[in-house]
Amino acid sequence: MTTQGPSRGTVLLRALGAAGLIGLARAVSAGPPPRPKPATPEADPRHARRRDLLTYGIGYVLALLLTCAAFSIVTWRWAAGATALGLVFGLALVQAVVHFRCFLHIDLKRSARDDLQLILFSTLIIALMVGGTLVVLFNLRMRMM
Repeated sequence: MTTQGPSRGTVLLRALGAAGLIGLARAVSAGPPPRPKPATPEADPRHARRRDLLTYGIGYVLALLLTCAAFSIVTWRWAAGATALGLVFGLALVQAVVHFRCFLHIDLKRSARDDLQLILFSTLIIALMVGGTLVVLFNLRMRMM
């Protein structure tokens, strides 16, 4: 019998095993991979949480100030009649914008435009329903007089 060297399969298995051991040794000696730094400060979760809390705090203070302003206009009669009504409606509109921006995070960026369009469409539908109801009720009132 003649002795032959190791077969191709055996050589291949030994090479793969050696490569695996070398790779394992390098991975262990190098230690854990370094943590990737966020590309921007906004990508950091702590920064995002702090920014959200700041936005909520600003929104809360603005909503409180606008509510107190409307309440004080009516309570202490700083304005009369239609002027007071106009001021209160103006403050309500500003407060709605504050709520959309600070609490619902709706702004004019491209990522939030779909949400903004949905809210505007819902507002249009509600305004049409309320307006139609008022037209019908005033028409009935005129017919009853």
